[in-house]
Amino acid sequence: MTPPIKIAEAYAYRGEVEKAFAWLDRSYRQRDPGTPELKTDPLMKTLRQDPRFAKLLKRMHLSD
Repeated sequence: MTPPIKIAEAYAYRGEVEKAFAWLDRSYRQRDPGTPELKTDPLMKTLRQDPRFAKLLKRMHLSD
């Protein structure tokens, strides 16, 4: 089974922001062990300017 974070990465890389955030939410809910790395993940670059990205980091206690 592919971890949700990997699917989110693929959507983020392709610029499919809505789908990426849907999979990030799923990753968070399933406590995907790769989720905390999204803060520095280069594939998530397209999402970093979106306010939802900061909110997700805050929910995960990863915000600055």
